[in-house]
Amino acid sequence: MILATAVLILVVVAAAATVLLAPRPGFPRAKAILDHPQIIATVSSGKGTVVYFSAPGCPVCILQDVSMDAAHSEYSNQVNFVYLKYSQELAAVFRDWSVVKVPTSVFIGKDGLVVSRYDGFYLDDEDLKKEIERIR
Repeated sequence: MILATAVLILVVVAAAATVLLAPRPGFPRAKAILDHPQIIATVSSGKGTVVYFSAPGCPVCILQDVSMDAAHSEYSNQVNFVYLKYSQELAAVFRDWSVVKVPTSVFIGKDGLVVSRYDGFYLDDEDLKKEIERIR
């Protein structure tokens, strides 16, 4: 009886781990979420894509905007950039991508898989360039 209970517990734990550890859409090792015309166009272009989520009045976002603008100037011919600033019209996109903290930066490879993601995190110029190099 004890052995059967132990085996059952192991099966339940293994099943739960499989579900919880599976890549979630919009997160590393999973496909990008194609829920916005700009995202659809850029991800399907065959180039790497940076999807950047921001919000009005976010002090860290203002700093990240400067770094993103500089990166866009340097890399726009090699990777795509999608800049989404929170609004009621974009609320569903933010929800689909599970964006609860801003700035959020998502780096998508040429194959449409998310390579890396930074939620509520400021990427300095050096780190931002490293991530862009990974997807170009």
